[in-house]
Amino acid sequence: MDSSISFSTGPRRGARTRQPISAPQVLGRVAVGAATLLFVAVGLVVPMLHIGFSPVLTGSMRPAYAPGDLLITVPADVTSLRPGQIAVFTPPGETAPFAHRITAIDGTAAQPVLTTKGDANPATDEWRATLNQTQIPVVVATLPTVGNALLWIQNPVPRAVLTGFLGLMMTGAAVRWILRSAPRARGHRAAHS
Repeated sequence: MDSSISFSTGPRRGARTRQPISAPQVLGRVAVGAATLLFVAVGLVVPMLHIGFSPVLTGSMRPAYAPGDLLITVPADVTSLRPGQIAVFTPPGETAPFAHRITAIDGTAAQPVLTTKGDANPATDEWRATLNQTQIPVVVATLPTVGNALLWIQNPVPRAVLTGFLGLMMTGAAVRWILRSAPRARGHRAAHS
C-alpha cells in the first residue's frame, strides 16, 4: 500500500517577471516624485521656516528686481535691521506692501522708524515707516519672472480654471489607476477558482 499523499495545486504558473520600464514611465515617475517633493516643501517646510513670497509689482527696485520677479523673504527682528537691507512693509497711507531698501533707521531699537528708497528712484521715499511689530520680512532671494504666475493665480478666473484642471487631473489619475488594477484583480481571482 502506497502511503504517499499527493496534492494537486492546479496549473503551475511561471515565474513572475517585471516588465521593462519605458522612458515615458520613468519620466512620469520622476515628475510625480518632483511634484510630491514640491508639495511637501511648500506645504510643510515653508510655513515651518516662516518663508514668505512677495511678487514685484513695479520697476522701483530696478536693476535689482524687475516687475514679475518673486521675492523670497524671511522674518528678521526689527532690532537687527541695517541700512542696505530690503524690507517688505506697508508704508503709512498705503494698502499694499512695498519692498524697498532701508537707507536710514531712526527711533528706538524696539520701535524703529525706517527711511527707505527704491533703487530706481532718484530720492528717498516721502514716508517714514514706524515699525510697531517685533519682526519684519526682509528679502533673501529672488526668482525672476515667477511672480507673474503668482499674480495670475491670484485672479479669480485663472484660479478657478487651475483648480478645475487640477481636480480633473487627479480624477483622471485615480480612474486610470483603478482601471489598470482591475484586470490584475480579475486574473488573480480566476487563477484561484
